[in-house]
Amino acid sequence: MKRVDADVGRWVAGRYRLLDRAEAAELGASDRMISARVASGRWVRLHPGVYQVGPPNGHWLARLRAAVLAAGPGAAASHRSAFVLWGLDGLETRLVEVTVPYTHGPIPEGTVVHRTRRNLPRTEVEGITVTTVERTLLDSAGMLPRLVVAKGLDSAVRQGLTNPAVLWETIRLEGGRGVRGTRPLSTLVAALEESGETGSPAETELHQAMRSAGIPEPVLQWEVVLSDGQRFVIDFGWPTLLKGVEVDGLDAHSGPAQLENDLRRQNALLDAGIELRRFSAREVRRDPKGVAVAIARFLL
Repeated sequence: MKRVDADVGRWVAGRYRLLDRAEAAELGASDRMISARVASGRWVRLHPGVYQVGPPNGHWLARLRAAVLAAGPGAAASHRSAFVLWGLDGLETRLVEVTVPYTHGPIPEGTVVHRTRRNLPRTEVEGITVTTVERTLLDSAGMLPRLVVAKGLDSAVRQGLTNPAVLWETIRLEGGRGVRGTRPLSTLVAALEESGETGSPAETELHQAMRSAGIPEPVLQWEVVLSDGQRFVIDFGWPTLLKGVEVDGLDAHSGPAQLENDLRRQNALLDAGIELRRFSAREVRRDPKGVAVAIARFLL
């Protein structure tokens, strides 16, 4: 018994101290041993066949892994839960949401469950079985606002989690008739290919607002090389107009040295004939449409 407990302890150490009955059996725990540990309080039954070794901690990731285990083989964290688990920009939630093969019966308590007859590509993130980032974006595009998906897509590419070629292949293989996310994700991937990814969530939001306002498509991350060899990257640029727009994050002008550097940079660009307008990320998040209107006036 001590050997089994030691093996179980090692197994659950990086898995939120959770295991299911099948994992316990593989580690040598019989049904009788499991019942004895539950009766003594050393293990806590969270769902049928799913156990917490030691006291439950209530952490969202633990609840999510417990739900995936309870949903049975082939299940995966998906949709909004997967979006957050992958660390994509645009959404904050502690919802427990999983997808299971259509024939599955278990519905873990407190869990949003989707059933699918389609292939469910999965991987593991933070010790939890989850849909691939491409499938996560496809599923999310069918239920989340366009701006949220755009932020998530942009951040996924920026972090190197995926790329347009892989996304197109996912849409081809897993999208199509009856898949609600196919059209919105296709539109966003096409736009991303055309313009490239932005540098932050606020930039993504502003980019979407500018498109909605009919502003000419800018060059994203416009690299400017001055005659003296200095190189600067501007968030949004219109090279033919010699105008650019930048979105300053919370760390902008974080100290005297940074402020001095920013002023020197802006003066060098002005000397080269390039005019800039700057907006704070907070301002963009608070009123993206208003910022887009101001940019439209600036470009006239």
